[in-house]
Amino acid sequence: MIAVDFESFYSRQHTVRSLGPWAYAHHPDTDVYMVSVVGEGIEFVGRPEDFDWDRLTDKHLVSHNAGFDMTMAHACVSRGIIPNLQYASWSCSSDMAANCGYPRALDKAVSATFGIELPKVMRQWMSGRQWEYAVEKGRDKELMEYALNDSIYCGKLWAAHAYKFCQEERELSAHTRKLIWRGVTVDKSKVASAVDHLRDLRDAAEAKIPWRDEFPILSLPALRDYCSTLGVPAPKSLAKDSEEAQEWEDDWGGKFDWIAALRDYRRTNVLLGKCEAIMRRIRPDGTMPVYLKYWGAHPGRWSGDAGVNLQNLPRGEMFGVNMREMITPRPGHKFVVVDLSQIEPRVLAYLCGDWDLLKALRDGMPLYEAHARMSMGWTGGSLKKENPARYQLAKARVLGLGYGCGAAKFKHLAKLMMGMTLTQPESKEIVDDWRGSNPAITSFWRQLDFEVKKTAAHRDEKMVYTLPSGRNMQWWHPVKVKDEFGGWSHKVQQQKDEHYVFTWGGKLTENVVQATARDIFAHHLLQVEAAGIPVVFHVHDELVCEVPEDQAKDALDTVIEIMSTPPPWMTDIPLGAEGEILSHYTK
Repeated sequence: MIAVDFESFYSRQHTVRSLGPWAYAHHPDTDVYMVSVVGEGIEFVGRPEDFDWDRLTDKHLVSHNAGFDMTMAHACVSRGIIPNLQYASWSCSSDMAANCGYPRALDKAVSATFGIELPKVMRQWMSGRQWEYAVEKGRDKELMEYALNDSIYCGKLWAAHAYKFCQEERELSAHTRKLIWRGVTVDKSKVASAVDHLRDLRDAAEAKIPWRDEFPILSLPALRDYCSTLGVPAPKSLAKDSEEAQEWEDDWGGKFDWIAALRDYRRTNVLLGKCEAIMRRIRPDGTMPVYLKYWGAHPGRWSGDAGVNLQNLPRGEMFGVNMREMITPRPGHKFVVVDLSQIEPRVLAYLCGDWDLLKALRDGMPLYEAHARMSMGWTGGSLKKENPARYQLAKARVLGLGYGCGAAKFKHLAKLMMGMTLTQPESKEIVDDWRGSNPAITSFWRQLDFEVKKTAAHRDEKMVYTLPSGRNMQWWHPVKVKDEFGGWSHKVQQQKDEHYVFTWGGKLTENVVQATARDIFAHHLLQVEAAGIPVVFHVHDELVCEVPEDQAKDALDTVIEIMSTPPPWMTDIPLGAEGEILSHYTK
């Protein structure tokens, strides 16, 4: 195993975050001034062109954030700085650390593993500075030592944990990087048109904001001062996910044009930022590299990465812009999009041993109707056709109450998910009825709640739950603490030595269910690839494949069959999958 780490110029304006790794690496202003290579008798640090790259032929390479370092290597090859590399494999120690329950960042992972602090002073000092400046100031040796040390500890980190990083997870990590090279085609003309359109809308909204000439548009102090002059309450936050801000806009937007304009400014500006980020990432061949973060969340699911989150594109049209329709297959190809049907409720039923529900699903009964028959007294025919309102309530109960949601939150979720307007007493009655009629699930909550309390009381290093796939899910250093209401609660670290988060039985259940659903999906992902059907990206429980147009129907049938088949370690769970053939991304 040989550790490889590239160092390159960056500044506040010239960053991976703003440009995306591919555009950053291939940008003419990105000077790749150093590489450090350590392992198997090699210890080199210096200019990339000065290293004998033939020494890496057929070797296993490791980098901390391999997607970035592989992209930097590609840029160096394309510029003629280094020869085309013939390595055997390239692994990511950052992915490995996350998989093993350690922090992703190299310095934090090393600290959590070895108790050693890796200084980042030189990397920070180089912000906005070129290699020549370090030489001029006599700090080049110090910079080289810093880079070499990173590679040394990248290798040590791999050696310490690699035995826990199983082959299937290594393949999933490698597949995530493969998406960078595959990429997806982007309709550049649609993106450019959307950018112009959204800028016009944003500027029109900005013109209606009273304090625009004196303060930033989204300045909370300016907003509060202006509201106080009108006798209007002001929200505590303008964050896009703030329920209070959304309610404030709904309540007052019809009374004051500038409040509606402020809402439009926020929303168009967010959309504009997404479109501009996509535009900066389009490669000369018309594709955009897909960056997903392997193990981006505690249950092991992927998350968005590198500034463009394909997992969180707005649905449908907003302000005349449909971002999903910008993502298209290559000419002569189609997207085959398939997702697992109601995977989390099915997994929850399996883990809790609700065999009656699972049998009903195996016999072909729709999930929400099966729930209504077993928990809501439904005895009629097709629930969806005969009583749509009750069907919506059944769906809200299944999707909203499995993880310990209380009445206040369910009231909000029912409105958000189903458009249902409930009073607080109505919500409480639904929650109480659901809990009373689903004892297997509430018992599972209590079981996990007991485990975290026991682990905290014994001061064990971590709480472990073995998933059906065989992997161990872990929560580090559980502790009992006073909560904001004066009662006792429990906190855990999702990664060793990282920040604490509150947890309880329902939350732990959500973690376990999502982790199990992720393992099922990951198993199917590798099977689809093994069937010769390339995946270009994926969103939660949904695969997006790209195939020649004349093979689309066969590919759709194959992917649905694969995703409807339980994995060998969970053969008795009834799975379902739905899919379609698309000319652009829509789901």
